[in-house]
Amino acid sequence: MEPAHAPGRDRLSALPDNVLRRIMSFLNARQSVQTCVLSRRWRHLWRSLPRINADYTEFCFACLDEKKEKVQEARFKKFVSTLLLRRDPVPLLDKFWLRYQVSDGNNNEKASAEAGLWISHALQLQTPVVEVLTFQFPLMLDHAVFTSDYLRKLGLSNAYLRMGFFEQLNRGCPQLEDVFLNDCIILDDEISSTTLKTLNIYASRFSEDYRASISTPSLTSLTLYKPDASVPSLKDMKSLVSASIILDDNTDIHELLMSLSGVRNLDLECPQKMVTIAKNTQWCPEFKDLVNLSLGQFCLGSKLYALTEFLKNSPKLEKLTLDPPEVIIDKLEERSFECEHLKIVEVICSEDDSTLLKLVEDIFVTCGMSSLQINRKSSYKQYYSDDFFRFDYDSTTAQEHAE
Repeated sequence: MEPAHAPGRDRLSALPDNVLRRIMSFLNARQSVQTCVLSRRWRHLWRSLPRINADYTEFCFACLDEKKEKVQEARFKKFVSTLLLRRDPVPLLDKFWLRYQVSDGNNNEKASAEAGLWISHALQLQTPVVEVLTFQFPLMLDHAVFTSDYLRKLGLSNAYLRMGFFEQLNRGCPQLEDVFLNDCIILDDEISSTTLKTLNIYASRFSEDYRASISTPSLTSLTLYKPDASVPSLKDMKSLVSASIILDDNTDIHELLMSLSGVRNLDLECPQKMVTIAKNTQWCPEFKDLVNLSLGQFCLGSKLYALTEFLKNSPKLEKLTLDPPEVIIDKLEERSFECEHLKIVEVICSEDDSTLLKLVEDIFVTCGMSSLQINRKSSYKQYYSDDFFRFDYDSTTAQEHAE
């Protein structure tokens, strides 16, 4: 018998079909189909893969010839349509991942309709995960496509979401728990769901004509990263455990923090003037259950007023992360807070910035908190997972940011 380690032995083909399908599911769809030429055994394996990773860049990447680009785009569309039609319908689909480029704004509606058909086909195969990212022009999806009793996770990047999109998700996808939106246009005046547990919205634009609201009583993790045009109000957040709120625009900070007052993990960055405007009011509520807190540069100005208010109103705080400016000139004038559970303070700075670390340490030593463990943390602060742009995207929760 030939030894297993013999030179030239095809160990891969010796694996069971289900293992081979699992391995092939990490390939792009075009690559997986190309394996059909390896041998008779491989001829039809691609038809029953648990994942489909359809990537436009396999057909057209950085093409400067407009005529050639249209030909390649047509090839990609034909490939995806044929792939779905020829796939064996019996094995259910675990995940549908699509990277698409709408290169012609005048043809956006047609291209979006075709993408909608692909998504609909994937949902008919009972896939629990759909992730679609689009380049150049936004995808204008018909939200009626999203009707599935099996969809649990939805990720969209660069999509135009018409009025009624979230109502359709709430009505048509009763098992949906995780939504990830990046660089989207959101026209709904209310994001309402009774099933959502994780909601991540990055760099997306809300309507300027009215203020949207988010009402999600089952939500446990929320990320709202630099919303454009307006900041949505948060309502019915009774189950929320972790929140990451990064703002460029002003909003009512008291209203915002009241909505988040029950969380255990909070990551907050906002314009300095939001706190300055509210300084003479009771803007900071008590965070009775807050354990992990991460604050941006806004909290280290105006004689550390904002930092003091958060420490004063967080009796269970155990870990504090600060992202300070390059220069800190203010100090805590008095210790008007207890923070008896606070053990660790992390400072986001570069490895060679010992001065900044010492300045933060002095802030706490001055008010008698010399036993704190003060650590340096990487200066690179990532708010969303790059893996969304790959096959294995797993949405990064706000809790992971805080820990």
